[in-house]
Amino acid sequence: MNNLITVAVNLYNYERFIEDCIQSILNQTYDNFELIIVDDCSTDNSYEKAKKFEQKDDRVKVIGLDKNHGIGYAKNEAIVRSKGEYITTLDADNMMTKKSLEVRLGAAIKNSVSFVYADAIWFRDMGLKDVYKLKKVPITEKSPKNGTTRIHGPTVYNIHSETVLMSRYIYKRYGLYDEDLGCKVDREMWLRLFGKKGIDKTRIPAFFVNKCVAYYRWHSQQVTKKRQKEPKFDKKNKELCEEKYQIRRKDINKDNTRFLEG
Repeated sequence: MNNLITVAVNLYNYERFIEDCIQSILNQTYDNFELIIVDDCSTDNSYEKAKKFEQKDDRVKVIGLDKNHGIGYAKNEAIVRSKGEYITTLDADNMMTKKSLEVRLGAAIKNSVSFVYADAIWFRDMGLKDVYKLKKVPITEKSPKNGTTRIHGPTVYNIHSETVLMSRYIYKRYGLYDEDLGCKVDREMWLRLFGKKGIDKTRIPAFFVNKCVAYYRWHSQQVTKKRQKEPKFDKKNKELCEEKYQIRRKDINKDNTRFLEG
């Protein structure tokens, strides 16, 4: 395998986490990748901390936006600058397992699919060295603890974005992330590609890798917590996500979707 992979990291006010995030990518066993970090006009030292890695490793590129645009726009700005045949996204507060890229790319090639997803491990208040030591714990209905897995079952309706690897073709054919949503941009993408269970036919085949490829951080600053604390914010995004789904289930075109060109 020698396919170039683009790792796209969206960054906003995560100065506490960005260094471990980047280091987990640089520690990959598969090293033919480019890392594109888009800082969405952070007000802390996130950009400066990320920029230090760019000076040390020519695979790293850090882009600073002049104003805050939101998660969908930040992800897209990394992807439109990418050169990889395959693309994966990672939020700046999360991390990859050491064989993450190797495992997912191998599965994509072996099974001739353009969409691969896997499992991830929850953790709280731990650095990179400590999460490497975590052992997988089966998921329960209780609050997650260190080592708990994220996936409830290997279906396209339980996908976690940190575990996904997609071919460049998908963004060219079905479009980039929605830039109007305050959150749930990944959820909208999965609806676009796979539809609703029992209602729509999937537009592409997907392959589930029964391995943990990412570490998912549970903390007070994340958007998930914001949704829990602000019901109106969550309700508005759910309604908008449904609206976008209804539009794109009929047709995906340049009037309603931004596409990856070239």
